Amino acid sequence: MALPQWQQLGDHAGTIALAAVALVLIGFSQTAGDSRTFAAKHRYRIDINQESVAQGMSNVGAGLFQGMPVSTSLSASSLNDHSGAKSGLASLTSGVMVLLTLLILAPLFSNLPKPVLAALIIEAVVMGMMDLPEMRRLAKVQRFDFWIAMAAIAGTLVFGVLTGVMIGIGLSLLWLISVATRPSMPLLGREPGTQVFRELDEHPADEQLPGVVVLRLDGGLFFATSDALEDRVREVALSTPAITGIVLDCEGIDFIDSQGSAKMGEILELTQQAGVTLRLARVKPTVQEVLRRDGFLDRIGQDRTHGNVYRAVETQMGNVGKPALRTGEHGEGMTKS
Repeated sequence: MALPQWQQLGDHAGTIALAAVALVLIGFSQTAGDSRTFAAKHRYRIDINQESVAQGMSNVGAGLFQGMPVSTSLSASSLNDHSGAKSGLASLTSGVMVLLTLLILAPLFSNLPKPVLAALIIEAVVMGMMDLPEMRRLAKVQRFDFWIAMAAIAGTLVFGVLTGVMIGIGLSLLWLISVATRPSMPLLGREPGTQVFRELDEHPADEQLPGVVVLRLDGGLFFATSDALEDRVREVALSTPAITGIVLDCEGIDFIDSQGSAKMGEILELTQQAGVTLRLARVKPTVQEVLRRDGFLDRIGQDRTHGNVYRAVETQMGNVGKPALRTGEHGEGMTKS
């Protein structure tokens, strides 16, 4: 067993750090991708955390005992799977055959052309791992996912594995940021003859009640989405003729942070300055608790927090022209209004 020289680590810290990050990205993505692919193909369950721990400990042992780096091999796994391997015994058999080849059979294979080995690997990967039906499914279901996959494949073929992995990760993160910062905030209308409120874009014939706008946020309310919600409320408050109230349907809000709670206070001030009553409907308990701790519920009043959208709209239409009720003026709670 041997430890690395600390002076050498210090002299090449930047190179070592960059290489370590690259190896972690490649090793984890390849391990996770390969294991999930074979698990889905053969219908068994895997634990990615356990796989990562095993791979990490194996590499620690390889480093201390001057062994080879440990990672998964897509080509070897594909070849084993394509050959009908069912258990870890296939790896033991391969190891024994490698030892026999090195010790005894080397002269028989020394003149074997390298294209033969390449053909075995290419055939195993192409026939065993290229999932063309899955690519067609991505193109049909979500075109953006398909193009991310194609960009990662092209990057791998042209620039190498690390570049392909970084392209896939980078595009996925950009997609995630785009979705997170631009949540859907549809206007809702009432289905005729019912108490059901649904998206006006999908059901344009639904009723829009005079003076009341119902708005729903689909997603968490946090630092990345709070400004978008404020802009949407401002747009509704200033562009809707004869508006008296805005009902914010909070059913889709399952998470809120401190900035989101603070933004709710700013939205309340915005609506008050515009002469519009703000009401909340279907606030989840976890979100409600954050708003309570921040003092927002005391500011808006329990009479403006309702158990469903219909009650909020009916209360607002009944209160048009009346002084706004404040907390404690009647006994309705958050789930009874």
